[in-house]
Amino acid sequence: MSNLIIFSIIFLIVLVIFIKLFRSFTVQLYIRSRIRKGIRKNFKQIKLAKGNKQQLFDVYKSVYNNATLKPNRLFASRDRDKFELKANTELNRMTRNPFTKLYASALTYSKGLFTCLFLIATILSGGILKDEVKASSLTLPTVDQDIQLKLNVNLEDKIDQIVTTFMQGENKLQSFNFQDLANKKVVPVYDVKDLPKAVTNVEQLGQAIAHHMSQFEHQFTVYYEGDVSDFETTIDEVFAWLEVNEPYLWAVMGEFSTRAKYFGNKVEWHATVNYDLTAEQNAIVLGKIDQIISTIPENATESDKVKFVNDYLVVHTEYNLNSKANPHTPYSVLMNGEGVCEGYALAALLMFEALGIEAKYVVGNAGGPHAWNLVKVDGQWYHLDITWNDPVPDQGDRVHYQYFLISDEKLSNDHEWIKSDYPKTAVNDYL
Repeated sequence: MSNLIIFSIIFLIVLVIFIKLFRSFTVQLYIRSRIRKGIRKNFKQIKLAKGNKQQLFDVYKSVYNNATLKPNRLFASRDRDKFELKANTELNRMTRNPFTKLYASALTYSKGLFTCLFLIATILSGGILKDEVKASSLTLPTVDQDIQLKLNVNLEDKIDQIVTTFMQGENKLQSFNFQDLANKKVVPVYDVKDLPKAVTNVEQLGQAIAHHMSQFEHQFTVYYEGDVSDFETTIDEVFAWLEVNEPYLWAVMGEFSTRAKYFGNKVEWHATVNYDLTAEQNAIVLGKIDQIISTIPENATESDKVKFVNDYLVVHTEYNLNSKANPHTPYSVLMNGEGVCEGYALAALLMFEALGIEAKYVVGNAGGPHAWNLVKVDGQWYHLDITWNDPVPDQGDRVHYQYFLISDEKLSNDHEWIKSDYPKTAVNDYL
């Protein structure tokens, strides 16, 4: 009789696992079929939108809506939110890059294989149980109806966990629980660059321009007393100096027109500048950053701080080209929680500066004009593309790390930039 009970329990366990696997497998097949159909239907639009994240977002959003609209009752989960999350996850896996697409297929085939294996195990255990029933007494023990078998086996989650760990590498870094700062008052910070006492060379002229631009002045005058023989070349060199030494001011600068008046060895240089944000918005951004970084644990290492910046911006920002404020600014990213690559990268640049971490703002191409960061961690440079670590469509607290502290070689697979303009990275990725 004891063998009968043991094999009965084994049969029930194997049967429940098979049912769960079969359900998960068929639902995933159904979702993948609907998504593939939607991608084929919108193939031309996807091809035309390649490199344009907003257009791709709109097309994939349509694919997602069609995949989740009135699902077949046989396949749709009783939990509508869970079904939509499965569809969203599958869409991201199938469209993010070739590796995640391969992973999605491998995961489906793996589930199919496990389903077949547990089907065979169910049949075998059922056969053994049948033989035990025949060999035992026909009088079965009374089973207490209050006794319940609880199986906390979620094979799908386990597989996802294993593969995610493999994709993201060893977890060397802290995990952060961000404080809710949404309702806390932001104290604006007006940070003004120093004005040099004399303006006689390219660097001093750049510092003078940065002084006025840090106050977001639309019109200002600088008196230059250096070599005026080729002042136009000097101005070109000044803009190059600004790009390297004041990347944030250079990036938020819009139209810039100048007019020069020569008085012997002195030039009266007038500038008119437009900006992507106002002085007040910039001050609010700096105040918000001070508020955010004050929540970082004191024992955080450089890599922990980089992870904090990456995670905070991903969790609190949704990629949106049509944001309320200018999506290219850190104001839109930090205050409205929406923006595009330039806003992500500039917000990160300011946060790293406040944290005392050396970082750069990188411009290049990734299917279209794109911006990201270079960050120096433990004496080595690494690429950090926070925009591409943020899932599209937005997935709330979910953070990706495929573009977290990676090397030139790895980023070159899908990004282009003028490598001579930036420092070389470490040979290997950080994780």
